[in-house]
Amino acid sequence: MSQATTDDKAAGQPEKAGGCRPALDRVLPFDILCDIFVFAQWPSLARVSRGFHEASQSMAVRARYCLVEFGRRRVLDGRLGLVVRRPQMLSQATVLLLLNLGADPCADDQWILRHACAQGWTPIVRKLLSMRRNPALPAAARGAVSSLDDWRGAGAVQPSTSTAQALLDVHADDDAALRIAARLGHCAVLRVLADAGAAVDAAGGEALALAASNCRLDAARVLLELGADARASQSQALRAAVLTGDAALEVTRLLIAHGADVRVLDDSCLMAACYKGDGQLPPGLTPCDSPIAAPPRRYRKAGTCQASLGDSTRPVSHIDTVRLLLAHGADANAQGGRCLVYACARGWERTVAALLAHGADLHVRDDEPLREAAAHGHLRLLRLLLAAGADLHTSSDASLRCAASGGHVDVVCELLAAGIDARAPGGVLALRAAARGGWVRVVTTLVAAGADSADPDFRACALRSRSISRALNLSVEPPSNRFIFQ
Repeated sequence: MSQATTDDKAAGQPEKAGGCRPALDRVLPFDILCDIFVFAQWPSLARVSRGFHEASQSMAVRARYCLVEFGRRRVLDGRLGLVVRRPQMLSQATVLLLLNLGADPCADDQWILRHACAQGWTPIVRKLLSMRRNPALPAAARGAVSSLDDWRGAGAVQPSTSTAQALLDVHADDDAALRIAARLGHCAVLRVLADAGAAVDAAGGEALALAASNCRLDAARVLLELGADARASQSQALRAAVLTGDAALEVTRLLIAHGADVRVLDDSCLMAACYKGDGQLPPGLTPCDSPIAAPPRRYRKAGTCQASLGDSTRPVSHIDTVRLLLAHGADANAQGGRCLVYACARGWERTVAALLAHGADLHVRDDEPLREAAAHGHLRLLRLLLAAGADLHTSSDASLRCAASGGHVDVVCELLAAGIDARAPGGVLALRAAARGGWVRVVTTLVAAGADSADPDFRACALRSRSISRALNLSVEPPSNRFIFQ
């Protein structure tokens, strides 16, 4: 048996009928084998002989194969090219080889530039931005398609030529490449783009805002070093960082140090942070029944709904952000004290404590913070407000009515123990609200505390509930038969 046949069997290749296949590896040079493999466009050719197999493993041969398969115009197209049909072959080395072989970098509105920025391929970005063309060259010399032939072939010029122009537009789509690199935190790519003339404040400073919202501290620092304005678009970057929470605390501190306005839009940053909360759910609540979001209707299975809510509605801490904003001059009483009202309604105890420590007014809008805490059943927060001096008796004991309407019997007991008189008119209003909601324990608690159970409106509501009627031994008077048979 010949040595070539032995090699083919060792490579696991099928033998030709008769056992006398010619040894192409020894007849043809390796360069010719590579050309045959590329232009044949037949992947199974790699199993014919060891030479073709070795050629198929070469990265340069693979790049040439893709270039012939897709064409120079489409190989780097984001919708029709290599990334769609052979995504496993798209790597930094492959793209560099394709560019050297003449692939068109302008395909699909410079898709390869955006993709390189997203992947953090700094050498590719630098090469793409260094490509030049000569606009003064006649069209006949450039060829039918100038975007490719300008920089490869007759139109190629040196980058130092005064008449040369950049082949790619770094400002395309409002500097989309810069925004992509900022969002993903590729600092080296950001510097390359800035050296090529990208505007760091394009689209109202959106690049800095994207870096802030994605907690890209190094990218935000690079953008600020390159001249980005922290106050652009009414401190958009600061507002984005505040919405992200304590995960972006260092970015928030960096933006404030570079002049971002913490009181922009009437302290909207502080209000958003107070609304988002301190990351600790009130006692007795789970992420699925927290006040952050209602269950989405698109789920039909309870298990799927619970799992989704556990992932999407779990609160993110903003307490350190609140403290940072307050320490840098944010007004705890901005917009009529809405910060404290929001924090009380959602049960964020540490946020409320931070606001009170910086002078938040408890008595805003007739003690609305106390009413919100009572209406949502936040017992520990209610005790905190009472200890801070909240007034129980504003608006005819409205806090008791709010707690009774929500069925929060523990809050009702706390308010009664704190000094609210159930025999006052506010107690009757609370009794009516509890009866309308069908809260049996709240009704019995108020009646035991002395609320007037003979109130006609209360009895009309209580008689509609069988549970309340049984608990209070209420009986329905039989209707008179005087007019039945007339």
